[in-house]
Amino acid sequence: MSDPSFISFSGVSKSYDGAHYVVEDLNLDVRKGEFLSLLGPSGSGKTTTLMMLAGFETPTQGEIRLDGRRLDDKPPHQRDIGMVFQNYALFPHLTIAENVAFPLSVRRMSRAEQKVRVKRALEMIELPHLANRRPSQLSGGQQQRVALARALVFEPSVVLMDEPLGALDKRLRETMQYEIMRLHRELSLTIVYVTHDQAEALTMSDRVAVFSDGRIQQAATPSELYENAQNAFVANFVGENNGLTGHVTSVNDEWAMLALSDGSIIRGRCEHGLRAGDEAMLALRPERAHIAGAEGAQADEHSNVVRACVEELVYCGDHHRVHLKLGSRDSIVVKVPNTQRHALPAAGSTIEIAWRHDDCKILAMMALKSAPAIAPTTPPSPSLISTAPAGAN
Repeated sequence: MSDPSFISFSGVSKSYDGAHYVVEDLNLDVRKGEFLSLLGPSGSGKTTTLMMLAGFETPTQGEIRLDGRRLDDKPPHQRDIGMVFQNYALFPHLTIAENVAFPLSVRRMSRAEQKVRVKRALEMIELPHLANRRPSQLSGGQQQRVALARALVFEPSVVLMDEPLGALDKRLRETMQYEIMRLHRELSLTIVYVTHDQAEALTMSDRVAVFSDGRIQQAATPSELYENAQNAFVANFVGENNGLTGHVTSVNDEWAMLALSDGSIIRGRCEHGLRAGDEAMLALRPERAHIAGAEGAQADEHSNVVRACVEELVYCGDHHRVHLKLGSRDSIVVKVPNTQRHALPAAGSTIEIAWRHDDCKILAMMALKSAPAIAPTTPPSPSLISTAPAGAN
């Protein structure tokens, strides 16, 4: 990961109608060997960004470079990029081996070399015994592995993945996540991965770029996103968040005081530029709060403490979710580990909830406009995938 700009987006914007941007002024660098996820809700611009990198969409403005070479003026088959789609895009009339060999055949590689590479690729995904079957004879997870092998068999510079696990059930999706992570690690792949699944992005990525309204709201490591969101959108979108609202009463260096709707005064880390009088949101993860007075969970001078009414208790296996009402407007959720040491409060009771000052952050309220509708796009057919001739730039 020595080169900070193996892939580079510089001032890239995309408009379908000439009036509204679905991606606007995108500046993003991807390091060689990095696993970068593009995360965001539908219509946020993440898939359009991936399609511009693949060559299936053309930027309205700006330029895209790969290893110093300009890409945005080259067709898809000249970009040396592998692509994995959610719907697999396998040829139904070809065997698994023939599907994997397809990118090699269009590069006019010798049959002997094709045979060696296909065998190696199928062994890599642990499916060499299925080489002579058709896609219809494979499960969804097996088909996705074949699609992954086809994208890797010609050793591309970059592998792009567009919601590749979206069609799989939860257990299989988790298995494939670790499979992709293993291949990324063992092959030192550069991967750009589109998903709307926050847990998937946090689990798999070296870095995550969070999209909203056609712009990157924050690009950082998973732990930085989760622990230190830059704005209210990121705090609410990445993971679960208690978004308590109020007004800033004072700001001192990196700390601020926030008055909540019930009159409680909260101290927490604050976003740069926040000022007294601003309307703000307190970002607090449910697992960081605890019931004051519970065994091993005492409040101290470094903690915020509020009183709240227990509305509901929800059993979730490894933990209980305690839903509470704070004043007349705000709600708060606390996760209590499912151990015998943690006594649960009764519904309807009023209890004290505490959390450390440095476990919460006070962020300015954001008034993000809705992202304009993105013209529907259809994934390219398999015949368009990875068809660059050998040595193409």
